[in-house]
Amino acid sequence: MSTPRIQEDESLRGRVFLVTGSGHGIGADLARAAGLRGARVVVNCRQNARGAEAVVTEIRKAGGEALACRADVTLPEDARNLVEEVVKTWGRVDVLVNTVGRFAWKPVAETEPDEWRAVIASNLDSVFQMCRLVLPHMRKRHWGRIVNLGSVGAEHTLGEPQVAAYSAAKAAVVALSKSLALEEARCGITVNVVSPGILQEDGHGKAAAAALGDRVPVGHAGRIEDVVRAVLFFCSPAADYVTGQVLAVAGGARL
Repeated sequence: MSTPRIQEDESLRGRVFLVTGSGHGIGADLARAAGLRGARVVVNCRQNARGAEAVVTEIRKAGGEALACRADVTLPEDARNLVEEVVKTWGRVDVLVNTVGRFAWKPVAETEPDEWRAVIASNLDSVFQMCRLVLPHMRKRHWGRIVNLGSVGAEHTLGEPQVAAYSAAKAAVVALSKSLALEEARCGITVNVVSPGILQEDGHGKAAAAALGDRVPVGHAGRIEDVVRAVLFFCSPAADYVTGQVLAVAGGARL
């Protein structure tokens, strides 16, 4: 198999692209895609240092620039150190994509307070911490792109049994993103949300994903690359006049 090379798409070339939770999953695929489009990519992980380094190595082999940074972005001090390291290395942060998000499958009556807080911290607090810290750097250049990951249906505040903490956090992420979009609109900063639906590679086995996909209007589960394309759209010149929007990548689910 040939080694991937930098692509001709120039829309991200030279941009400093920070992806939280990019040692694996959607974040890792997004970091690779940004790197192959010429972005300087910051690959962040909390524990999976080996996965983060693998992503960095892949980007560098393709001729791109990448930096692995270990930090728990739910913690204010870790988040601050992460942003400071990026600014020290490359002088700025142009694009922030928040993909960190712990999932918990448990009814409210069986959820302990520390479990609730952990899910809220992972999905919501991490977004607040990172957005707050990168904004001064984006304002300085009068340009910035923030994309937060939601969950299909979050913009309608739909309930889902046994995932109350996750659902509440994602609904709050949508509200936070819209408020931030309004606050920063005159500063050249856009803030949008991509809400994935059922994906083939999100932890379900292939058989489970296929079964769940039957419930999706298009008839099958999506792929991580579908989500990646949506995020990159919001970071591209094609979306310069788009802010405060929620794009569901869900095959028509929850319409």
